[in-house]
Amino acid sequence: MADAALAEMRGASANSRILLVEDEILIRLAMADDLRHAGFIVIEASNADEALNVLNTTPDIALVVTDIRMPGRMDGVGLANWVRRHAPLIKIAIVSANVEIGMDRAFDAVLSKPVLPSDLIARVRKLLPPAEQQSSDESR
Repeated sequence: MADAALAEMRGASANSRILLVEDEILIRLAMADDLRHAGFIVIEASNADEALNVLNTTPDIALVVTDIRMPGRMDGVGLANWVRRHAPLIKIAIVSANVEIGMDRAFDAVLSKPVLPSDLIARVRKLLPPAEQQSSDESR
């Protein structure tokens, strides 16, 4: 909760919450840190099961950023499909070393690993509605 309070103090909108789903802890920590420094509120999950729990209990998730290959009952594509069916207003960004042709048409954004922090932040800012972009820009 300290991270959310800090991001809100820096001017991030409650509606700029990002759910980051990545099983590789060092990658997840680095991406979360980059997004938080850009002013976003980031909730982390290490797999789709944790992500589904967050999605079912946390309001105002604006964007799910997920890896494709993760351990558990569901991979990132399965998670993205679940989000499309149950919360169609949430944007979906896939970040993976295993990007396939046509994925860019199925999701709101597709980024290949390794992704540069500046590329990740730029893409996230494009995905969030203008009011949310303004809130996160003001926090810099």
